[in-house]
Amino acid sequence: MDPDNLDASQRAREALELRRRGKQWAEIAVELGYADRASAYNAAKRLLDRTEFESVEEYRAIEADRLDEAHRIQADALDRLVNAQNLEAVPPAVNALVKISDRRSKLLGLDAPTRVDVAYSGEDFAATAAKLMKEIGLAVPSEFQPDPDVAESEDQDGGDPWVR
Repeated sequence: MDPDNLDASQRAREALELRRRGKQWAEIAVELGYADRASAYNAAKRLLDRTEFESVEEYRAIEADRLDEAHRIQADALDRLVNAQNLEAVPPAVNALVKISDRRSKLLGLDAPTRVDVAYSGEDFAATAAKLMKEIGLAVPSEFQPDPDVAESEDQDGGDPWVR
């Protein structure tokens, strides 16, 4: 392909295609006539930033296909290691499969969200922060200290001592 016959958008698309095929940015820069690898990367990134959502989904599907192929190749390699009784090489091969699977799960959003239980004790943020700061030996800023006048009235009217 002659990079001189491509406009900037076509060249960026070609850079993305070459990257999809596994080429390094430095190789892409040389092949397409970019000044350096950063220029090739930035051109491709600008194109992706302008790309419609459907195209991003297409690239996601392409990357998922690449990960599927990498998984297949690694699984075949693992089978050969086991069949050859090369058992010391099995754990690294399994780790590689797990990494491929983890990357695929992240790419496709397959991981369940982390569940966070939030318990509310009735204590406001400033009071909690002040208590924690005291526990670890930090000085508590004055704005985290309750207003003494309001604190006295809290018992009488149920007001919040942290509100001034």
